[in-house]
Amino acid sequence: MSTLEEIKAATAKLSPEEQVELFRWWTSSETFRTRQLAALKHELALGIDQLEQGKYRTYEDASLMQLAEEVGQVGRERLKDFRNTPST
Repeated sequence: MSTLEEIKAATAKLSPEEQVELFRWWTSSETFRTRQLAALKHELALGIDQLEQGKYRTYEDASLMQLAEEVGQVGRERLKDFRNTPST
């Protein structure tokens, strides 16, 4: 069993309160913050490249409302799929 699998197995045995405490500890760690910052910088660079290449859309009030509805629908579908996915 890999170290990661051992950690996952041990985490599954924790109470919900202990899992939340572990999550809070991890998300406040320097490693987590460094990875999140690197991912954010990467996403920003991609967005800037897309803007510079003219790969963007402008929206009017009506089309913005349609976009918001589409984003909400996609999010609800993803959440539904996530809830229906068996945990391993």
